[in-house]
Amino acid sequence: MNGRSGTFAFLLTAAVIAALPAFARAHSGPHERAKGATNTQTEPLETGAKPDIPAAERVVVAVKVVDAETGAALPHRVRILDAEGKYYPPQGHLAIDWPKRHTNNVSYEPDVSNRGKVWAMIEDGRFSVHLRATDGIRVMVEHGLEYERAKFALDLTGQAGKKLTRTFKMKRGIDMRSKGWMSADTHVHNLAPLGALRQMRIEGIDYVNLMFIGPGHPLLRRGFVNGKPAEVSTKDHIVYVSQEVRDANQGHMTLLGMREPIKPIRAYTGRESAARMRGLPNEPLNWEVWDQMHRQGGLAYHAHYLFWPGYGSAAGAAIGKLDGVEWLQPDIVVRGSRTRQNIAVPGYRRTSGAKMWYYMLNCGTKIPLIGGTDKMSAARVLGCTDRTYAKVAQWSHKGFMDALRAGNTFATNGPLLELAADGTPMGSELKLSGKGPFIVKVEAECFTQRPISYVHLIKNGQVLERIEVKPGRKKVKLSRKVKFSRSGWLALRAGTTRRDPDNWENTLTAAHTSPVYVTVNGRLPADKTSAKYMVARLDATIKWVNEEAMWSSDAAKAKALAGFTQARAFYAAALKRATENAE
Repeated sequence: MNGRSGTFAFLLTAAVIAALPAFARAHSGPHERAKGATNTQTEPLETGAKPDIPAAERVVVAVKVVDAETGAALPHRVRILDAEGKYYPPQGHLAIDWPKRHTNNVSYEPDVSNRGKVWAMIEDGRFSVHLRATDGIRVMVEHGLEYERAKFALDLTGQAGKKLTRTFKMKRGIDMRSKGWMSADTHVHNLAPLGALRQMRIEGIDYVNLMFIGPGHPLLRRGFVNGKPAEVSTKDHIVYVSQEVRDANQGHMTLLGMREPIKPIRAYTGRESAARMRGLPNEPLNWEVWDQMHRQGGLAYHAHYLFWPGYGSAAGAAIGKLDGVEWLQPDIVVRGSRTRQNIAVPGYRRTSGAKMWYYMLNCGTKIPLIGGTDKMSAARVLGCTDRTYAKVAQWSHKGFMDALRAGNTFATNGPLLELAADGTPMGSELKLSGKGPFIVKVEAECFTQRPISYVHLIKNGQVLERIEVKPGRKKVKLSRKVKFSRSGWLALRAGTTRRDPDNWENTLTAAHTSPVYVTVNGRLPADKTSAKYMVARLDATIKWVNEEAMWSSDAAKAKALAGFTQARAFYAAALKRATENAE
């Protein structure tokens, strides 16, 4: 888990909630920094600062940002700079380089900061700003992944003392809702439901999964875990509150659709690397969390898996008690072996979560993808580093959960993907029987508003087709026939190998679909290289269970050994199948 969790502030009265946006637009306080908020705060913090511009040089510009086609006002994020790169906040927003103190006021987060670059959050599509009467003013505006990133220039020379109005138009390239896709951030901590609703509108997010951590977390203490969408939810925007179960060694769990917390409620379990943190038993096991969530009708994923593939994910997938893996960033092509948890597997270099996901799929597991940001402060916004798109049959919490169960999902921070094999969508199983080989028709599409350099069709972890995407190209279509003699899987990925400084945290632009699983004559896939590594990884895991892990009792240790041994047997069976296929 990266990021630092601040204290939480929740606006409690309906009157305060209703008045909050108007307050933000109207108020300009004298403070350069906001006060820290407490958990008992019931009124909004004093926010904002007027730039110190002499009246003889000052221009006030009132801006409305609209959809270029419909003319409707667009909630958005905005950053305004002069020719020297100085930031100018809209009225009611901060003029500081790092709005860290506002991470405490999480119900109302008026500003966010990307590596020290401040952006103002504009909920209703309108703002006013005090500027100097000069040329070279740059206005950068963003509204989700379906609209072009917009950059506008203002020449205010000779306009001193005036009040001007401007309308900025943003072009939409695709409407994913109309295609049945719901976008989500599955991993958010530091917003109350109201704060999440605000940012959803600004960032083009339809569903947010807030998660509490530990017994003292405000989302839990304030009663937001109630087994249904939060009261602030609308028909278009759904907020739900669940829990993250965090084991330092097995890996963390992203939980969705929770009705009641997983107990015992702890901030973490296992043995953290920090010497100041007391070790706690590695309990419950990841798959025990899955059991509890499924009894509640919920789902359990391995959290920020690409960044942190712990001991538990390989086992949960093998014994059928893991709903999928969640990525914090979707770049799989150049990520290499940069993972937080250093699990030593004898005979192998440290293996990335991305490669291990491919290995597990090659052994016959069914593991779809979701994407979340792990937002813990104003240093991230909803959906900035990764988000989920899920194909829903109905626009509701239930519809979203059903789509996750079906695995019809992709994770992205830019490209928007479609994939089907003989009409079978991602997350589904294409069953083939008879004497092969079989020819499968693959149809795929990619649309992106952010520059990418490649689209890859993946078969069994290998690039089957590479499409180079030239600058300026936004749409890619792929149609080809793929031969299958044995069971396997297909997926689509897209992105760039160069980091984009306009992305949040300077991340690579990338996306990856969940697989289409191809089953030939009822047999599970098997790949020798993949299976050999997974068996070795489970051997290392069992060694950890016996020598390093912490257990509350011999019975708890025996239960862990039984589960990990069962998982090893699954991968050993895959290795046997692969060896037989090779002979």
